[in-house]
Amino acid sequence: MTQLQQVKKAVAFINKKTKNFKPETALITGSGLAGSIPPLEKKIVISYADIPGFLRSTVPGHSGNLIFGTYKGKKLMIMQGRFHYYEGHPMKDLAISIRTMFLLGVQKLIVSAAVGSLDLKLKPGSLCVLNDHINFMCNNPLIGNHDETFGPMFFDLSEAYDKSLRKVTLDACKKLKINAKEGVYLAATGPNFETPSEIRAFKTLGATVVGMSVVPEVLVARQCGIRVLGLAWVSNMGCGIAKEALSHAQTIRETKKIEGKFKDLLETILPKL
Repeated sequence: MTQLQQVKKAVAFINKKTKNFKPETALITGSGLAGSIPPLEKKIVISYADIPGFLRSTVPGHSGNLIFGTYKGKKLMIMQGRFHYYEGHPMKDLAISIRTMFLLGVQKLIVSAAVGSLDLKLKPGSLCVLNDHINFMCNNPLIGNHDETFGPMFFDLSEAYDKSLRKVTLDACKKLKINAKEGVYLAATGPNFETPSEIRAFKTLGATVVGMSVVPEVLVARQCGIRVLGLAWVSNMGCGIAKEALSHAQTIRETKKIEGKFKDLLETILPKL
């Protein structure tokens, strides 16, 4: 079965469950951020495990549900948990969820993630609004995975993260008194945290924050022509900058503190996107 056939099968199942609900905007919630979802009207929840051909999330803090509903007139699709390369999924399979969004009608995608900060002005609880990324995964979900249904093989990434969506978000952060600035996301494979030497090297390369996701999703979305807003919430300082040892439990604990801020931000920006 080709990936196009696989995605169409997932879309047909979802359309049957949602009665052909057509989401305009999609949101992917990162580790510990599942509780930040705004209150939705006519909410429909579908488990990843029930969707034919869909992957399953195995990481603590990722609930594993697709949620559909309307917020202030905006039709939303929410991935409550994402898929990671380090879970053992083939890189090309990370395209399935984003391509499913595309065939469902999604035009804008908000990717959120918990990250380590390399910038002393972005301490835990701060937000890095992504304006670019560095792919240090040494792999790409689009390799050997082209179908013209999802866009051209060769496409421009000069604005991987939409400038106008960034402006709306930064303006909202000022009003909500959220410490935020633009920056560059560096994607590493994980699942281990980075070494102090790697963090120093990444900072030299121009990275602001580091994480283990986001970039594969953004590559697939941009090929499809979906506009992207990247919201990277700082859960810890990078190794060598942080004084304590890093752990996933710490990531979950710190992002739980951010949930309220993130919910306020989403409720502010979603009607304006």
